[in-house]
Amino acid sequence: MIKLVAALTVVAILAAMAAVSTIKPKIFHTVGAIAATPVVTISITELQQQVDVRTLPVMQIDDLY
Repeated sequence: MIKLVAALTVVAILAAMAAVSTIKPKIFHTVGAIAATPVVTISITELQQQVDVRTLPVMQIDDLY
């Protein structure tokens, strides 16, 4: 019974590996030609306008030195 379970486990692992190897080329078909990622920039002024500073925690420092 243990040999049967071990054999079924090996067959399941091999089937999973075969399935992964057949699916992988279809998903990653553009491995060689990777498109450049778009550059997204935001100015400090825009960032400050978007962040609600009232909800940010405030840290008080009594003695800095």
